[in-house]
Amino acid sequence: MPEFNKENSNNIPKELYSEYEDRPFRTCTRCGETLVDYTEGYHIAKIFKKGEAIFEYALCFSCHADMISEFSADSRIALENFYRENMNQSVGLAGCCLCNAQRSQFDDEEYSIGAMCMGMDMMDGFIICSQCMEKTNSLISSKTRGVWEDFINENFPGVPANALPSPGKLGVI
Repeated sequence: MPEFNKENSNNIPKELYSEYEDRPFRTCTRCGETLVDYTEGYHIAKIFKKGEAIFEYALCFSCHADMISEFSADSRIALENFYRENMNQSVGLAGCCLCNAQRSQFDDEEYSIGAMCMGMDMMDGFIICSQCMEKTNSLISSKTRGVWEDFINENFPGVPANALPSPGKLGVI
């Protein structure tokens, strides 16, 4: 988890706002905690397909850490190693942080975008293109898929878990 450094902060870009509320996320999807007041920060994740947001959530740091702790050790290790070996944090929102493809190369395809935020500031942001989402998805164990399905069922009732992206596609680790 990157440390928050106020000197590196930027206002949260509009593309990371909630599509459903047409404003910055206000509460944690899992626990309902007010995000801007949450002193440890929060994680925003969205999936875009052909320029349209098809899935989104925001988790306070505690809920984000709790969900990751429920993943299988094999998934956590595999994803952490993959990100450590491949992630280029300097790309930011300009392209894929794993393969360094420019955003213009995949902007019309599916991709995920995520950010760590504190208050109304984005501290760190990243994008993962569809090809790299598939690579990370292949690292997820069946136990971790079950944890994800539980998260979907609890927080997005009525939406089948297999209709939504897996945690590997969202870069949740």
